[in-house]
Amino acid sequence: MSPTRAAARLFARRARLAPRHARRQLSAFPLSMTKVVCTLGPATETAEGVQALCDEGLSCARLNFSHVGDYSEPAAKLALVRAAKGEHARLEGSKDAAGSRFPNLRAVLLDTKGPEVRTGTLPGGVESFTIGDGMEVVCTFDDVSGDAAPADGAARVRLHVDYESLPQTVSPGSQILLDDGLISLRVTDVGTTSVTAIAENAGPIKARKGVNLPGSILDLPALTSKDKEDLAWAVQSGADYVALSFVRSAGNVRSCRAFLERCRATADDRVPLIISKIENQEGVDNFEEILAASDGIMVARGDLGVEIDYAKVFAAQRDMVNACNRTGKPVIVATQMLDSMMRQPRPTRAEVTDVAAAVLDGADAVMLSGESANGDYPDLAVATQRDILEAAERWDDELFEPDLEDLDPALALARAAVECQRVADADAIVVVDR
Repeated sequence: MSPTRAAARLFARRARLAPRHARRQLSAFPLSMTKVVCTLGPATETAEGVQALCDEGLSCARLNFSHVGDYSEPAAKLALVRAAKGEHARLEGSKDAAGSRFPNLRAVLLDTKGPEVRTGTLPGGVESFTIGDGMEVVCTFDDVSGDAAPADGAARVRLHVDYESLPQTVSPGSQILLDDGLISLRVTDVGTTSVTAIAENAGPIKARKGVNLPGSILDLPALTSKDKEDLAWAVQSGADYVALSFVRSAGNVRSCRAFLERCRATADDRVPLIISKIENQEGVDNFEEILAASDGIMVARGDLGVEIDYAKVFAAQRDMVNACNRTGKPVIVATQMLDSMMRQPRPTRAEVTDVAAAVLDGADAVMLSGESANGDYPDLAVATQRDILEAAERWDDELFEPDLEDLDPALALARAAVECQRVADADAIVVVDR
């Protein structure tokens, strides 16, 4: 992207082109600079459910591939998104034919599972058991399903962790977090094939729960065999974006892009754009090179808040959003934005502030996960998200006062274009960079 185009994009999203009340739109629907990404799931995987999300402002549908085995499920969801009424329908017919209140040339994003570390089958094949405070937990790559089921009050248990290089990755004093950090283990001894740790708090554990190793550099491939199968499906099915999970370096992104290119049946097949998910310390440390290699960024605060000090998540989010704005690449802020709306019809005040802060920081999109996939109020969550975005953008319109001193030529040109648009009340600014 040329410096002029990047500057124009940055200035335009800060200036919002014109005050909302003064804008004439290219369509008859409202237009927001900040978009909503919605995860599809059991609560919304019907034609009516998808249409309701679209009617409330869905701009991009996320298909979570963490547990996908049969491609008929994501194929059905993708078809529902493509068939939903909206801007793409309006462009071909009348406004009424669109049948949706928002201008959505809607995109589909495939979110890869990525090279995760998880617990395996539990001792005795039980569904779950409680790790007690102070319990000795031996983490091993060995199959422990033949062990006796842990008894209440047991002092020691073996736990299968599907990461063979665990003994080479951690050291005494290292922390191991289970199930999104709900259980903390402190390493006391490292053996050849296992790691012994002491539980620092009690909690239930199930099979296939996430394992995080904060601050550690993991010996994992950029793409797993499942990721490769899923990416091939993304190319064949015409997905618009792929969200690459647990990106640790620019090399991970290049590997993904090369694989996507190899999946094209013909030179005319379109390759999805790559959104790199930043979820660990290594990704934060290598962010600049990852950004340069990526088409966009997702600030995935779920795993990120477990992998790095939670008190530093806000700073990492702001730094990444600012860097994306500088380079003119889109950035999505994700995870727990309206989490309470999975269970209740109103967000907390803290959630409202969190969403608005993401807008003011410069996020291009905000994402709903469980809220739209499994929640009790999926379409209401999207409507609430939209209300907050519009309120934040209106406030930003009124507040924004550009600094006219020391503008570089590219930013000065961008400002001049935006000011011309304001005066002329133009519908759009067209930037040609090549």
